[in-house]
Amino acid sequence: MTDTMDQQSNSVLPGLAWVDRGLGWIKRRERAVVIVGVGFQVVVLLAMIATPLQTLVAGDTILLRVVPVDPRDLFRGDYVILNYEFSRVPPQGIPGLQSTDGRGQTVYVTLVPEEDGKHWRADRFSLRPPTSGRFLRGQMTRSHRIEYGIESYFVQEGEGLSYERAVRSQKLSAEVALDRTGKAVLKRLVIN
Repeated sequence: MTDTMDQQSNSVLPGLAWVDRGLGWIKRRERAVVIVGVGFQVVVLLAMIATPLQTLVAGDTILLRVVPVDPRDLFRGDYVILNYEFSRVPPQGIPGLQSTDGRGQTVYVTLVPEEDGKHWRADRFSLRPPTSGRFLRGQMTRSHRIEYGIESYFVQEGEGLSYERAVRSQKLSAEVALDRTGKAVLKRLVIN
């Protein structure tokens, strides 16, 4: 009985002996816990890198016409916010979309080649992935707006204005890697 009372009086958190036992277990295996913790973080970081990298390496490369909005942010440096003709829901709407807002809804845009043979444009919007052909997968973020994850691009300091000039003269395109599920990764901006 004295041993039990001594253990309780030595407890860092009285009444929570299980916490003390857990902390003791961790303390005895401190090196292994640190190695497992660091290993877990490395695995998570590699997974975050591998997903877009897989699309960049294995995906098809296409060109899309873009419209930047703002070339400068005081905190993040030069970057270009990009809009595409298919970033807005078409006036006729999307078949099957019940809500006028649609926030969070996944939308698929079927792409077809333009006459120049290099660029691609939107053909159809749907709530289901197309069975064939190239398409983009996006999310409705607010009323009549769709984002695809290719809406911003960071450029070297001082170059943002040259991209803005290129878009005003309709000579800016986005080179995008596209995988089979419609996920897109922005590779670079191209001034034509």
